[in-house]
Amino acid sequence: MGIAGIAMLAGVVAVLALPALPSGQGVLLIVGPLALLLGLWRPARKCIWVLVGFAWCWFCAQQQLNLRLAPALEGRDLGLSGWVASIPQIRSEYASFEFAVEQLDGRAPGRGIPRLVRLSWSDPASVPAAGQHWQFKVRLKRPHGYMNPGSFDYEGWLFRHGIGATGYVLRAPVKIFAGGDRFPLLRARAATLQAMRAALGDRPFAGVAAALAIGAGGAIDAGQWHVFQNTGTAHLVTISGFHIGLVAGLVFLLVRFLWRRSAWLCTRVPVPVAGAYAALLAASLYAAMAGFSVPTQRSLIQLAAIAGAVLLRRHARPWDMLGLALLGVLLLNPLSAGEVGFWLSFGAVAAIFYVFSGRLHLKRGKLMQLVRTQWAVGIGLLPLLVYFFQRATLVSPLANFVAVPVYSLLVVPLVLVGAVFLGVWPWAGALILKLAAGILAITWPLFEHLANMPAAQWNAPEPSLLLLACAVAGTLWLMRPRCMPARWLGVLLLLPLFVHRPQVIPEGGFNLALLDVGQGLSAVVRTARHTLVYDTGPAFSESDTGQLVVIPWLRSRALGTPDLTIVSHGDNDHAGGLRSLRAAWPDMPVLSGAPAQVAGAQRCVRGQSWDWDGVHFEMLSPAAEDPARGNDASCVLQVSGVSSSALLLGDLMHEGEQRLLRRDAARLGSDVLVVPHHGSRTSSGTNFVEAVAPRVALFPVGYRNRWGFPNPQVVQRYRDAGASLLDTVSSGTVEMHLWPGQQPVVVSRWRLDHARFWTAE
Repeated sequence: MGIAGIAMLAGVVAVLALPALPSGQGVLLIVGPLALLLGLWRPARKCIWVLVGFAWCWFCAQQQLNLRLAPALEGRDLGLSGWVASIPQIRSEYASFEFAVEQLDGRAPGRGIPRLVRLSWSDPASVPAAGQHWQFKVRLKRPHGYMNPGSFDYEGWLFRHGIGATGYVLRAPVKIFAGGDRFPLLRARAATLQAMRAALGDRPFAGVAAALAIGAGGAIDAGQWHVFQNTGTAHLVTISGFHIGLVAGLVFLLVRFLWRRSAWLCTRVPVPVAGAYAALLAASLYAAMAGFSVPTQRSLIQLAAIAGAVLLRRHARPWDMLGLALLGVLLLNPLSAGEVGFWLSFGAVAAIFYVFSGRLHLKRGKLMQLVRTQWAVGIGLLPLLVYFFQRATLVSPLANFVAVPVYSLLVVPLVLVGAVFLGVWPWAGALILKLAAGILAITWPLFEHLANMPAAQWNAPEPSLLLLACAVAGTLWLMRPRCMPARWLGVLLLLPLFVHRPQVIPEGGFNLALLDVGQGLSAVVRTARHTLVYDTGPAFSESDTGQLVVIPWLRSRALGTPDLTIVSHGDNDHAGGLRSLRAAWPDMPVLSGAPAQVAGAQRCVRGQSWDWDGVHFEMLSPAAEDPARGNDASCVLQVSGVSSSALLLGDLMHEGEQRLLRRDAARLGSDVLVVPHHGSRTSSGTNFVEAVAPRVALFPVGYRNRWGFPNPQVVQRYRDAGASLLDTVSSGTVEMHLWPGQQPVVVSRWRLDHARFWTAE
């Protein structure tokens, strides 16, 4: 089973790595002859699972692509009817939820008509409830997200979850149909969440309890998530195989204890059989309440296999069980192999099996087994954590050593018992849940202290696949038994993961990265030893692009506190992300053209200049006498290396451009220009474009933005000036090298360089 599972996974990964899906005829031409050859050659027959994985994943992916919103329907007012298909997340200004489509624009789901869409609803008069039948007017667009190094792949997440469009409910008449509700399990989860909220009120850990009971991770406070992530304990509040196994084990022990009290029961159903049935049933119910995530699927399949082995009185080999679980998960949904949780879940179990395999006969205390388990998971997952998140949590072993017993022996059992009792004896359920919340409150200061330690996190640049393979080999070698020779070779193979750094920037040169923050602006200028952030993108009600884009990008390059952050002016689409940067680096210096709107910032003024590593930075505007408000207050920064220069102007408009031309027309010439005001018709005048004469013009714009940026006439103006044009919608993050002795070079267009078949065209 293990070989078959790995073979099928290889086929699935081969599809998920494709920039475009082959046609059906192409798949037949590939799979058919190879299947015939493998069938005839007996030693390689198990490799046929590679072809099974490839064909099955291709089929599922093609079906999902067919169910994406047709481009002709984007941006139109459409009639939509269907059912609320998730527990709505209620924010201060809006509600968001998934919606199962009954009809869209008078048509049932099919090619170009999604089965599932994700909607937001600003200030809904009546908050939608899970399973309810609704009809309203919506405006939709095809899936689109930020494309940056280190950022969450929102487009991929939507694709893997079957969501074919996103959009919002219009302020128009809505209708709810009486009766006809669907998704009874979802409604049960929502009712449990509502009961838990009523029982716990505004207690700090009400969200954590909800996450442990029904998998409502969105209920956890952002500050608490920060602590869980920085201590490496987030897996304890995300229902996974750990929780499913815990519930199954506790129920098995309870049933075994009770069953043995009755001789009559024991003579009819053996104790192990009764325990296995009860454990599997309890685990299935818990997994259902959690929404059947990938880790719960894996754990359930393994438990079912173990229960089957108990019933058949067969020995269940761990690796066979893991292989069977891998096959089962991939057959249920091969696209789940694109989830980070898939790799971490299977990777953690594989690491534990590897460490204990063949060594279970050794008599060790429970404490030593816990230490060994933490060692296996910590070392085994290190390469994957660095690859996916570009960081590792150094305090994780200590935090988990405390947290695992607390959660497994106290918190999780109390939360589950309390949630069950809410439906029988509400007062008892509420009391038990409050006890669980109290235990969390007692232990929380320790985790907060660990999370805020200066050395809590170790950041690393994103490793290549070759480095990842070396690191995985190193962990396998390092986790071999102590009696095996040359374990130090594992450290040598792991070492490149810790010491490698991106290409060194030469003296007198700099790198410019225009980040994809949607409709907004954020750019990063790096010299050999310094980093400058220019603008931080927009803020939203619950997050901002500083948290979602800028900080992950800096971490993906193993960069720490920026030496300087410039917020060109006070508009949200430029200044919104600053709050997250300030939270991460409180002592970070900030300049702004509108310091009254950007708290704690010093004003940028014409004439300010400095040199970093042979690169000259100079502020060209605003002058001290210019108004410190509006778009024309934007900090205009010129960066000049030995051979190339770049000009960043924020939202400067025609009046500001004319001021610049009067003062510094002869100095405006720059090789790279971040186009002012996103390419609006109120900027980039003809004389200004001629004065700058850029080789490359970069447009920071958002997908289908409501202003229609960039303006077609402005685009043509730059094209007529001979500039190469790039924008963040089609390119994602654009990275350039402006190094000595060469012209500016575009080294990365993230959306194109890392294209997958689900990324928007």
